[in-house]
Amino acid sequence: MIRVVGRMGFSERLERSMKVKEIMEQLRLSDERFVSLLNGTPVTGDEVVKPDDDLAFIEIFSGG
Repeated sequence: MIRVVGRMGFSERLERSMKVKEIMEQLRLSDERFVSLLNGTPVTGDEVVKPDDDLAFIEIFSGG
């Protein structure tokens, strides 16, 4: 399951194994605006995600 948490929150199923960076490109997410958590652990774009994994993209908010 892929989840995007933030202003444009949604979720969808992953059909095949892919790298995090490939998923981000497909969803048009910037690695500067989102943190990737695979099964609860922060990961880089080179990590491979399997269909039964839980991948969450958490949007980074800043303010002052």
